[in-house]
Amino acid sequence: MATLKKANEVNGYFMTDSSTWVAGKKDLGNIKVLFKGDPYLINTYHGLCQPEGATKAQGYASQFIDFLNSDHGQKIIRDYGKSLYGQGMYNDAAYAKKYDH
Repeated sequence: MATLKKANEVNGYFMTDSSTWVAGKKDLGNIKVLFKGDPYLINTYHGLCQPEGATKAQGYASQFIDFLNSDHGQKIIRDYGKSLYGQGMYNDAAYAKKYDH
């Protein structure tokens, strides 16, 4: 965020992730998004765990991944930050799949 603020101050350029932009754009009136959507710039996250059965913790990890994949979990991810910033800070799995590489 500090670098975005500096770019805003000096009318510079900076590459940032979408969630940082969403959180700060209301205070960054001198800069705007010039480019987005390149498949190689999309930062996807993956939930991984070892096969169930080895430890109780791995069972919890598997349950958490199942929750993240559920409709409710995806809605939480999609809507996170929306009430505060006017748009969600993160994209869901359906969006990420379009850019899987």
